[in-house]
Parts: sequence; structure tokens; C-alpha cells
Amino acid sequence: MVIPIESTMPGRNSDPIEQFFRGGLKLSHLRILVSLAELGQVTRVAAAFHVTQPAISKQIAEIEEALGVQIVRRLGNAVELTGIGRALVEHGRAILRHIELARRDVSALAAGTGGHVRVGAVVTIPEPIIASAVGLFMRRAPAASFSFVEATLDRLIKLLDDGGLDIALGRNHLTGVEMRLRQECLYREPFVFVSGVGHPLGHPERAVRWEDLRPYRWIVPLRGSPAYMTLADTLGAHEIVFSGSDVESSSLALNITLIKSGDFLAILPLSIARSHMIRGTMRVLPLPPLEALGEVVAYRRIDSTAPATSLFYDCLKEASADSSGESPEEPAAHRSTRRAS
Repeated sequence: MVIPIESTMPGRNSDPIEQFFRGGLKLSHLRILVSLAELGQVTRVAAAFHVTQPAISKQIAEIEEALGVQIVRRLGNAVELTGIGRALVEHGRAILRHIELARRDVSALAAGTGGHVRVGAVVTIPEPIIASAVGLFMRRAPAASFSFVEATLDRLIKLLDDGGLDIALGRNHLTGVEMRLRQECLYREPFVFVSGVGHPLGHPERAVRWEDLRPYRWIVPLRGSPAYMTLADTLGAHEIVFSGSDVESSSLALNITLIKSGDFLAILPLSIARSHMIRGTMRVLPLPPLEALGEVVAYRRIDSTAPATSLFYDCLKEASADSSGESPEEPAAHRSTRRAS
């Protein structure tokens, strides 16, 4: 039996799909396919990339010829991705995102960003988001340093005004600060009602109505805070009032310990409550969440121009987008397609 020499040579493969992924795939292919999935028409993609329609059609034809399979179907003026086309788009989005993250890392390292960034947050901001942002920042700016404090929002805003902080994170949009502070919502998550599993309402099968909350003690936010007022108004609408034996606390660690003890009801951000629910130490009560407290807002001084502060803010937005399941800022070509749509 004679074995063809060609079939034994390393690096040679007659499979067109294998060959395409080993040497034929280009980033321009992925950008075009992802944009096509977003816009649905070749003419719109061509306009977004500032090229002619035949140029885009030629790129699509090159992909199909190289793969030996169809990736789009023409439906009049529109196009529809085949199953293979959708698979390429799904993985293409991930590839383009990682390339953008690499660009950010390289740009920050090449710029040699240094300096000291001071960040503060209220206690209900989920720690994984801050930790993720710090990790990104320290990797991209190894010459920089970072410090962090927890405090009430009024204290954080005063520190910002006095120059003691560069960025603060809270749960509310503020009025009357427009001339000196920028504020932007990073993401949203609701506050939910929780109890420990040992609480009378903590059994997972027990139905819970608003009136069932009346006999029990609460852990409440600091009096006068927006969170306190929102909770009091919500409960008051159902004729539930706080008792003299409630605990007023701004310490997340203490609140969680007290909730687990089984003696109190409370509210927590969904992400924090979910992690303890998964561990079997808390129950999220089947009641409507408090959407009004759901924003995580970043505050910065209008005159803040330090490169390290801007870099950390970008890292915060990226970490927040990852946490909420949204995509961070996309590569330039893809951003242009969104504007075109």
C-alpha cells in the first residue's frame, strides 16, 4: 500500500474549514459579520465602514468560498445569517472584545500611567465589581497606586469636594451638584427583601405577603438616607412601621451577620443577597424588589483630568458591564455600526 506523501506532511490539511481558521480568517471578516448581524443589510454595513456595497459583498463571498459553506441568505434587500454564520458572529464578538481589552492594556502600559487614585463607596456597592476594577487598573497601570474607603454618601461627596477622593460610588443621583460633579449610572440592580433561613419567614416553601412582615424587627439604613426613606415609604404603603427594637446600621458585614442570625428582616442588593442564598444562609422573600435603589452611580469632579483617574473610571465601567452582562465599549468599527443603525 502506498501512502501519498502529501497526506503525511505536517501542516497540510485539505479540510477548507481547518484551513480557513488556520490562515484565512481575518479580523475584518469578523467585524463585517458582527456588523451584519447588528444591521441586517449589506448597504448599512458598507456605509458604517465607509466602503462600497460590492466591497462588503466581496468579503462575504471570500468567507463562504474559503469555508465551502453558506453563511448568509439573501432576503430581498436584507440578509439572514445561517447557523454557521451565527456561530461565527457569536465567537467573533468575543474575539473582538478580547482584542479591545488587549488594546487597552497595551495602551495603558505604553503610556506608563502613574499616580495615585483614591476611591470611596457606600457599603452596598458589591465588592466583586470594585475588586475587578482594581485588578484591571493595577494590571494596566503597574506604576500607579490605589486607596479605598467606605463611608456614607454625604461623607464621600464632601471628600470629593475637598479633594480627598477622585471617584465615589453611591446609589443615588444627586441634585444640586451639576456644576461641580459628574455623575453617571454604571449599572442597575434591584434591592430585595431578605431573611435568614432560620427566620420564621425563611422557609423556602412559605408564601409571604406584605402583612406577614409586620411582627418582625428590621435592619434599616441610616435615618434620613435615601435608602431609609425609600424603604420606609414602601413599607408604610402597606401599613408596616418600624419598631423601637430595629437596628440602624451602615455596616454591610454586621447586617449580613444579623440577617443570618434569623432575628431580622432587611434589604440587600440582589447580587449580594443571591450569593448568600446560594450558600443556603438567606432567603430572598417573594416580594417586589425596590427598583428605586437599584442604580450604582459614579461621581467625579468636573475638573478631574488625571490620566490615572480616567483609567480607573474606565476599569470601573468595564467591571460593571461584565457584572451586569452587558458588553463594554466595542472596537471602533463596531461602534460605528451602532451609530449608523
